[in-house]
Amino acid sequence: MIFANGLSEENLNAGTVTRITGQLITVRDQSLKKLIDHIQSGGELPFEIKGSYLFFAAPTPGYKYNRASIGPTTSWRMGRYIPSLLELGVKGFIGKGFLPQGVPEAIKRKKALYFQALGGAGAYYGSQVTAMEAIMFEELGPEAIFKIEVADFPLVISIDTRGAIFS
Repeated sequence: MIFANGLSEENLNAGTVTRITGQLITVRDQSLKKLIDHIQSGGELPFEIKGSYLFFAAPTPGYKYNRASIGPTTSWRMGRYIPSLLELGVKGFIGKGFLPQGVPEAIKRKKALYFQALGGAGAYYGSQVTAMEAIMFEELGPEAIFKIEVADFPLVISIDTRGAIFS
C-alpha cells in the first residue's frame, strides 16, 4: 500500500486524512462470513491475506461494466470477525463508523490500522477504482469478494498502529 506523502504505516496518525494507492479486498456481511468459514475449513484463497487491507464495501451492479459506485458499509457488523482476520495477518480495515468493544484494542495489539471512508461518497470512491475483479463467491453478485485497485483514495485514519483513536 502506498500512502500520501510517502509515509509508512507506522508514521500515520489517527485523525489525519490520507490518500492510498494500491490493492484492496472488498467484503460485506455475507461474503465475510463465507470467507471465514472457507478459511476455517482449510480452503485456499485467491489473494494473500497476510498484509492485506479489507474494505467493508460492495460495488453497485455497474461493476460488470467497470462503472461502479463503491461506498463503505458499517464496520460494526464486521467487528466480530476482525480479531480472527488480524490473527491471519490482515494489516488494515476500511469502513464506516465505530467498532465493537474490544476490537480497537485488538487492532492496537497487532499494530494494524482502521480507516474511515466517507459515507455517501460511493460514486466518488468508484471513480478512484482503476481495476476490479470478482475473486470469490461470485454468486453473491455485488456482495462477492472483489480485488480492487485504487488510486488517490481518500480516507481518515481512525486507529493508527500505536492504537491512538480518532472519533
